[in-house]
Amino acid sequence: MPCKKHLQTQTEKLQKEHEDLRRQIEAAQKRFQHIFDHAGDALFFIDPTDGRLLQVNPQGERMLGYSQEEIRRQSLSVLFPGRQMRRYLRLVRRVMRDGYGEEPALQLRRKDGEKLIGAVHARLGQLGEHQIVHGVIRDVTRFRQAENALRRRNRELVLLNEIARNIAGRSGLDELLQTILEDVIAVLEAHGGGIFLVRDEGTTLQLAVHRNISSDVLTDIRNVPPGLGLAGRVAASGHPQGSADVQTDLRLRSHAIRNAGWRGFQAIPLTAQEQTVGVLFLFNHDRRVLNHDERSLLMAIGHQVGTAIQGAELFEALKWQNRLTKASNRELQRSRRKLSDNLTRVQDHNRELKRLERMKSNFMALASHELRTPLTCVISGTQFLRDNLAGRLPPDEVQLFDAVLQGAQRLDTIVRDMLEAARLETNSLYLAREKVDLAVLLRNLGDEFSSVLSQRQLSFDLQPPPHPLELTGDAFHLKRTLSRLMENAVKYTPSGGEIAVHSRLRCFAEVQAERSALAPFSPNFFRDTIGGPLVQITVRDTGIGIQPGEHLRVFDKFYEIGEIDAHSTSRTRFGGKGVGLGLTLVKGMVEAHGGMVWLESCTGQQPGSAFHLLLPVSLDSVMGAAYG
Repeated sequence: MPCKKHLQTQTEKLQKEHEDLRRQIEAAQKRFQHIFDHAGDALFFIDPTDGRLLQVNPQGERMLGYSQEEIRRQSLSVLFPGRQMRRYLRLVRRVMRDGYGEEPALQLRRKDGEKLIGAVHARLGQLGEHQIVHGVIRDVTRFRQAENALRRRNRELVLLNEIARNIAGRSGLDELLQTILEDVIAVLEAHGGGIFLVRDEGTTLQLAVHRNISSDVLTDIRNVPPGLGLAGRVAASGHPQGSADVQTDLRLRSHAIRNAGWRGFQAIPLTAQEQTVGVLFLFNHDRRVLNHDERSLLMAIGHQVGTAIQGAELFEALKWQNRLTKASNRELQRSRRKLSDNLTRVQDHNRELKRLERMKSNFMALASHELRTPLTCVISGTQFLRDNLAGRLPPDEVQLFDAVLQGAQRLDTIVRDMLEAARLETNSLYLAREKVDLAVLLRNLGDEFSSVLSQRQLSFDLQPPPHPLELTGDAFHLKRTLSRLMENAVKYTPSGGEIAVHSRLRCFAEVQAERSALAPFSPNFFRDTIGGPLVQITVRDTGIGIQPGEHLRVFDKFYEIGEIDAHSTSRTRFGGKGVGLGLTLVKGMVEAHGGMVWLESCTGQQPGSAFHLLLPVSLDSVMGAAYG
């Protein structure tokens, strides 16, 4: 009985171990399948007997463009074109022999016919009871292409650097051209060649240097008219000419060349400043066509050599100019001393101007702060006296109080504008960041000026945006900015004229297209703005207009100072001038909100001015306008 109980215990223990092993195997299989399915490289299971692809992971399917079933059915000659199949099978045999093998650049063909280069690493392994080859293939096509391009580029750079070194180190033109010709023939493995120079103002090609050309051919080609033969065509057109076999090429004019057995031929222009100054040609005794990279290399050499030829021909002309230059240098030194003195004076003046500008800004800020307190006392005191003594004073004394109060309020407005200008200039003005409904802002603007427009008999056209748009900024300052533009339009538009306020959406690309015209008004806008939707608000009038030469100056501080008699405290009197801060504050406030302002003069039957404000708008409101 104890033996039976012990046996039962052992059986249960074995069953539990078996169940644990089964779960471990299942977990291992899941981990293997997860790694297999999500590996970054292509994984292949290969039949070691014949090299067939038994299984491939999803990355391999994507790399080759085939499905799992298509890969199993596909012939190796299709997947590995030409000699690549033999290289692949040798790799499989090497793995069977050594347990490991690799091919750094094995070519494969995708389902769409495109070829790729794979770096293959393979090991011998087991799949259940069967022996298989595990292969990992990484697509290195771009790496190999870049490596080949780099190798070709290095070869080209070595040759170009050698030519540049020769150009810099040799003074004799014939010796220089002979050295360059020999280097080019050696690198491109040609059998011979030569260099023609353009002479007699472009009427003759003269053979300057040559290599491996027989005397009969030299006699025939020593002087060639441009336009005839392959080299002549290059000189006339400035474009390269080539032939795989000049024996059958109708463009060839020299019978001596045919008799000499030339076949492959390539000629390129030697150019300097887009002018052909010579022709370099190469020939071979067998059929040959230079590829694109070789022709590009020759063209690069042509630019270098052409510049060297032109430089050598200009050398003599520069000799006598050198004597003139020495004489001129003495005069130049005297001019430089004068220029240096003038520059020093200009720098002193600039420093003085900057100092005066700082003094002016400091004065504005100081004056604004110091004037506001007494002005507040004057205004509040005058209002108190007028209100409390109104019933006991004669009308003329009440009018005197009103005049004092009006003057003090006007002065307070000027002081506030000066303080605001100073704060904008020093970036110390507080601006709220709140949502501003543009339609409401424009509607309030129309309500504010309705009585003034009626008194001045001015027609008013207000066109808000067709869809609700939101600005982000300070509603109070934005309203004051638009009010200043309206005041400007009212003051400079005669009675019976027209004022219009329109708005429309614009994208940054549209504004960028007008950068050359708009940048002088606000260079920082195009430097700092990164794009996004914008709204353009235009205040247009049929007033007296502004001369184009004054468009930028009207935004300067105190631009309107002018004659003192022209100044007015009225916001509506036609032609009245202020202190010249209104447009300065408009520009500063718009730029403080990330926008810009510019001016256009209206033309046609109704002259006048148009001020354009450009402000960023909320992207959400623009999307709402597009899909609402």
